[in-house]
Amino acid sequence: MDSMEQRIADDVVALAKSIAEAIAGEIAVATTKSAAVAGATEDEKAEAEARNARWAKRCETLNKVYVTARYHRRRQRFFDILDKVTKAATVLLGASLAGETLKAHLPLVASGIAGLGLLSLVFGYGDRKQVHKELGETALLFAAKIEGIPFDNVTASQAAEWIAERVRIDSKEPPALKSLVLMCEYDQAVAEGHSNPAHIQRPSWPRRVFADFLS
Repeated sequence: MDSMEQRIADDVVALAKSIAEAIAGEIAVATTKSAAVAGATEDEKAEAEARNARWAKRCETLNKVYVTARYHRRRQRFFDILDKVTKAATVLLGASLAGETLKAHLPLVASGIAGLGLLSLVFGYGDRKQVHKELGETALLFAAKIEGIPFDNVTASQAAEWIAERVRIDSKEPPALKSLVLMCEYDQAVAEGHSNPAHIQRPSWPRRVFADFLS
């Protein structure tokens, strides 16, 4: 009888030991899985933060490129107007020499024609218009290149290359007029949906009027 009770006791102990080992194994597996999930979550969080940082650099670069394009479009239009006004005035003064009224003021009219021609020659309206036209087109083509890359496909090397390309475009630009740049930044912010952008101070109306002449 004692022998049978001893065997039963041994079996109970062995069973309890097996159950304890099985529970310990399950706990170890669960702990490993939890650690793996936590690690994956941290990795995903880090990747999401890195992806958002790359996208922020992309948006910042794109904004500056659009501002650059606006600036050069404005300068192109300004020099185009000056070029056309100068040519039109020259033609009108030349045609006026055919009239009897201005023949008495021939030296004055001739001086006016020479002065307009000199202004066009010295300031090179046509050449400067062409320079700004090419820079504006370069900026817009670059913007199109950036816009063509989806959010998930932006890599760190691409973001760095875009910044470098923007600097290369800046290196080809003539000195910028500060007031005009601020106007372009304000217009771009409005175009992006900021009806009254507080982060950009719009120049006063006198500076806006003379933005194409004074910095």
